Amino acid sequence: MLARKIILGFGFAILLPMLVHYGIDVFHPYPDYSQYYQELRRLQDQEDDAVGEEKARLRQRREQLEAVHKAQREQSSKVHFFVGTPLGIIVTLLGSFIRVQAVGGGLMLGGIFTFTGSCVYYWEDLPRVGRFLVLLVGFAVLMWIGYQRLSELKQPKPSAG
Repeated sequence: MLARKIILGFGFAILLPMLVHYGIDVFHPYPDYSQYYQELRRLQDQEDDAVGEEKARLRQRREQLEAVHKAQREQSSKVHFFVGTPLGIIVTLLGSFIRVQAVGGGLMLGGIFTFTGSCVYYWEDLPRVGRFLVLLVGFAVLMWIGYQRLSELKQPKPSAG
């Protein structure tokens, strides 16, 4: 029975981040890298063979393509971060209120994985202070759960007598 509870908990932990990020992709798709890299490769090949003004024009076109792609990637990363990070925190908190250990624990772990995965999407674009603050919030939520929620679960129930 314990093994089944652990397996169920890990199932929630693995599937929740995937559910969140693929759900975001349904409404805000991540940029298509294949077309970008094909066009980039084509421009680079043409640029290698070109000379003078043609080479400068192709370089400018390649730089514009790279800038557009970077902006699209950053926008998509922001969406994953600003949707996934709060969802991860909320699910972690909700999991701490569920008394069924396999479900509550699985949701808590899934929330932590969702929070962490969402941070990874946008991590390189966050300033150092932003990184610190995001981790501080996550740490504070876990501390609150540890002291407030999990300590309540260990308290003996008053006897009716």
